[in-house]
Amino acid sequence: MTSFDTTRRGFLTAASLLSTTALLGFPAFAQDYPSKKIDYVVPYNAGGMSDNISRLIGEKLAAATGQQVINDYKPGAGGAIGANYFMSTPADGYTLLQSTNSFYGIIPLVTKVQYKPLEDLVPLVLVGDAPMVIAVNPAVPATNLAELIAYAKANPGALSFGTAGKGTVGHLSGEWLQKRAGIELLHIPYNGTPAALQAVLANEAQILFGPESAEHIAAGTLKGIAVLGDTRWQQLPNLPTTVEAGIEGWAPRSWHTVSIQAKAPEEVKTKLNALINKILEEPAVRERVASFGLIPGIASYDEVQQRARDDNEQFGALIRDAGLAIAN
Repeated sequence: MTSFDTTRRGFLTAASLLSTTALLGFPAFAQDYPSKKIDYVVPYNAGGMSDNISRLIGEKLAAATGQQVINDYKPGAGGAIGANYFMSTPADGYTLLQSTNSFYGIIPLVTKVQYKPLEDLVPLVLVGDAPMVIAVNPAVPATNLAELIAYAKANPGALSFGTAGKGTVGHLSGEWLQKRAGIELLHIPYNGTPAALQAVLANEAQILFGPESAEHIAAGTLKGIAVLGDTRWQQLPNLPTTVEAGIEGWAPRSWHTVSIQAKAPEEVKTKLNALINKILEEPAVRERVASFGLIPGIASYDEVQQRARDDNEQFGALIRDAGLAIAN
């Protein structure tokens, strides 16, 4: 056999394999992915919620694929620095972004960023929801949402809510409650959530939105009113949701995801959705996610994208109404 015959036979075999792969509907790129290390951008400092999630998912993803998953920390500007850096990397699926729905519904509307949230960035999975609990100081004469709304209507501007700052999910939760309930509250931004929590404990502010109040509700130093949305939190199982309390529809929420650039190959997106969802279905992983203070979640690729679209629309309306929107 000549060298030409050997080369020709090799070429035909390769062509046949590629043709069969295409006919079966499995792109060769997806079959090979990942074939090298994956960089995992964390847009916050080490030690926080995003770091905990990225370490958990990264370790499991590395075990499932046989490839290294390396955290790359890019903190600053509420996550915008990390997002901008992420968008400067190749859109080949080998760089992921640990993110929240804020990267789709809040950050691009209140901070200068170098991406369009629904065009350049895609959420892959639903890791879990951070329950937005409404908690009040015990001095507030209300034990449920109806009583809180009634008191606020009778005393317009008498109640204040403390938050980690303007444009945060906590701030927008207060704006949402005022709009949906027809009440007037005073917003007091603090330097971070711990300061806001301490202010509500001291009755400097009366209302707090977020999961940080859970242990204080359990101890009786704060009163739990409701959980925003339609899903109860197992850590406070007796606390009703705002939907149960009569405010139906979308409510402000904070959920964690893993994002990829929109220009990455579609087959890589769907493969990553399946891989990470399989990880998130493991009982031990769900326990870890719950231990982070989240409500573990599973969502299809289409479902998690719809979540991002909904939050972009709903948070966008709240941000514009509050006069917080900037032109990017």
